[in-house]
Amino acid sequence: MRPLLALALLLGLALAALFPLLGPALPPGTELRLLSPDLKTLHGAWRVEGRALLPLSPPLPPRPGSEVRLLLAVPGEKPKTFSGVVDRGDVLLEKERVSLLKLLKEVYGLTLPERLWP
Repeated sequence: MRPLLALALLLGLALAALFPLLGPALPPGTELRLLSPDLKTLHGAWRVEGRALLPLSPPLPPRPGSEVRLLLAVPGEKPKTFSGVVDRGDVLLEKERVSLLKLLKEVYGLTLPERLWP
């Protein structure tokens, strides 16, 4: 029982460390846009509706390993940008290489597709 408790504590601490990356909450109407580093190419756009992340446009898949920018627009707040690297239908954010899909699912409790693009 102790190893299970220790594992749960470590997982909780890891998720708590990720929590501030995108902010305390992603309310309905929050938009996420995945862009090229020069901000000229839109690779995908999604909106938080209830507990789901819904696509706003058909995705334009970026090349695996390419750099991207995530634009996060929470209603009533100034938009934020995050650097990332494309990895098999996901984006690894910032220097810590945090999975965007894992962050949205486990920390913010959103219902997501398995991948952001085919």
